[in-house]
Amino acid sequence: MALIDQIGGTFSYSIAGTNTPTQVTANPTTLFHLSVSQFGGSMGYLQVYNNGSADLGAGTPDFTIPLNSGTVGAGTPAFRDVAFGPYGRQMDGGISYLWSAGPTGTVVHGVNAVVDITHARAT
Repeated sequence: MALIDQIGGTFSYSIAGTNTPTQVTANPTTLFHLSVSQFGGSMGYLQVYNNGSADLGAGTPDFTIPLNSGTVGAGTPAFRDVAFGPYGRQMDGGISYLWSAGPTGTVVHGVNAVVDITHARAT
């Protein structure tokens, strides 16, 4: 029986301010949807890698999703929703991501974020 991260689905991740990437899947997959939200008072960046490894080394993100600041006191999160159309975006190396204070590099963002990812295993 295949594990759900091997066949696809929708997954929610609560990510802390860390410079350690999160591995979603190491299998080739098609990315259909990403959403990210945060309450932090500063801009954040979700760096997405076409690499199913938790060790990105000096790798460059495949793409980066910028996210404005939210307002914790008012209970208003910053939210970004990205859809990759009916055919999705092919990620031959798998999917890993990093929540960061910069668009590239591993500068730690001090505020947690929530990421929802929908993907399906490539056939």
